[in-house]
Amino acid sequence: MGHCTGSPHKMESAKQEKYNLMHDNPVAKHASGGSWMSKHSKSAFQMGHSPAEMGHDSPAKNTETPAERRARKKREMEESNKKMAEFKRKKAEEKANAKPAPKSEKLSGLGKVARAIKNQFGDNDSRN
Repeated sequence: MGHCTGSPHKMESAKQEKYNLMHDNPVAKHASGGSWMSKHSKSAFQMGHSPAEMGHDSPAKNTETPAERRARKKREMEESNKKMAEFKRKKAEEKANAKPAPKSEKLSGLGKVARAIKNQFGDNDSRN
């Protein structure tokens, strides 16, 4: 590792020297005290907010039994299915009452040019 010009050893490259230093003196991961985020961020609790203030209920307040939960979920699913059926019914009704799109006529070369001119100048233009 000598850097003298008269050294009997070859000079190391900067890359090799860095590699050797990092592997000869490794820094323990726990020695740094954690990640940058863990050192520089604050939780809501550290900022003086309680979970209740943040809109979170205590799990201890949940007194719903598994049977009650299943019944509630079933009711919610039935309501959701009713809403979806109503939505689909309205969409089908709208589709049935919708006016059919006008059929476009097939145009030849001159017909296409005439249509382009009409579209360019408008219907009320005297040049049509």
